[in-house]
Parts: sequence; C-alpha cells; structure tokens
Amino acid sequence: MPINKIALFETTKALWPNMVRVSDNPNVTNEIYRANENAFSQDDNWRQLALWSFHQALVDHEKQALANGLLLHPHEIDFNEFDKWMRANLNGHDCWADERAEYESS
Repeated sequence: MPINKIALFETTKALWPNMVRVSDNPNVTNEIYRANENAFSQDDNWRQLALWSFHQALVDHEKQALANGLLLHPHEIDFNEFDKWMRANLNGHDCWADERAEYESS
C-alpha cells in the first residue's frame, strides 16, 4: 500500500510549535524531537522515520536562528526539505528496503 508522503509530512510538522526560541535553550529542538519520538510507538516505522527526518530538516534553520538571535519557525520547513531527508534515511540502510520501495512508488 503506498504511503501518503504529504500527509505524513503535514502530520509530522503539526507536532512542532509554530515558533521555538532556540537562544534560550540551544537543546530545545532535541527535547521537542525526543518528546515527539516518545509519544509514538517505536514500532511505527513511518512515524519514527518522519520525526527524525523533520528534525534533520530543521538543523540548518536552527543554526541560522541561533547565529542571528532569531526565533526558529519549524512550520517554514517545506515538503522538499523533509523529502530529501526521508530519502537519505531510507537509502542509508538495507533494513529500510521495503519502506524505500513503498516510498519511491508513492
């Protein structure tokens, strides 16, 4: 059954606040990611992979926000950034072969 990539992206993005003040706590995105990760079953491969991929997509935005004393806006992450990380993670290990095939065919 094909995965709905856009829905996976949108539901993952919805788990993040609109704004994050990274200057107050440089570890805050890791804390939010871990809370999201713990809120879902470890057996939910798609959700866990999406959570990690979204967190990875935030890295450059977070660095820029920290360097410039700005707020981080997770909802500015677009599907293409998320998709890039999803594909990189799915291609990283052969254990994801079935999921990779499903994602590519969607």
